[in-house]
Amino acid sequence: MGLADSSRRIRIADIELAYRITGRGKPVILVHGLACGQRMWFHQRRKLSDRHTVITYDQRGHGHSDAPDDASRYSAGHLTRDLAGMVDALNLDKVAIVGFSMGGGPALALAAARPDRITHLVLADVGSGADDAWRIQWLARRWVDFAQRTGWDELLPDMLRSEFFKSYANRGARYRRHMGGLIRSTPLAGLRHTLSQVLGQRKSLFRMHSTLQAVKVPTLVMLGQHDYICRNAARLLSENIPGAVLHRIEGAGHMSPLERPDQFNDRLAMFFSGG
Repeated sequence: MGLADSSRRIRIADIELAYRITGRGKPVILVHGLACGQRMWFHQRRKLSDRHTVITYDQRGHGHSDAPDDASRYSAGHLTRDLAGMVDALNLDKVAIVGFSMGGGPALALAAARPDRITHLVLADVGSGADDAWRIQWLARRWVDFAQRTGWDELLPDMLRSEFFKSYANRGARYRRHMGGLIRSTPLAGLRHTLSQVLGQRKSLFRMHSTLQAVKVPTLVMLGQHDYICRNAARLLSENIPGAVLHRIEGAGHMSPLERPDQFNDRLAMFFSGG
């Protein structure tokens, strides 16, 4: 399957999603995290495109995809159906899926529901605060409040100070600008509803034992060495998904694909080639 580098939009049920395809070879879909958009994957696209057809997309409410100002059109279920819809609409018979942070939810749900379609599953820095749902709900409410009251003015600095983004943002002015740019490219309405309906209502991984047991595809769990908010979740995932392997990315915090791209990419490439 060889598809030229292109950027376009595709209709999936009730929404239009922006997506991009590069490279040639076995297909892999990369699913971004909260407020990152598909632009976060530029290192991975460059590395994987020589051997893979690399598909990225902006999840609903993010980047150039539709961001309806209607809370009822956002939920974990919507994100999973969007991912499944992408796989179907692009006629991908079998595909590898990489879910980063919030993108791990739809990746995991799809792998559990349709293992016949998934060749490999990668869950990177997934399940933040799985053991502390209250903390995530509190943060979601705080950020929604900032977004409604002052737009980005208080919201952006607070996000950059959070455990999600600070390790990358604090590396220097260039990195802080880059992370801030990724976050600001998220429509505020989309971010608000994603925070309240997806993050704020997330089911703890500790209550998803049967879903984890249902994942019958080769699974790699990746975790930044200093990603403390996902540490317990990574252990839980790797111990409960049959045959899953846990790999730590040295020197990285939560944003491991951006913080240590070479390490991250080499481990991905090795996993996809059977290593």
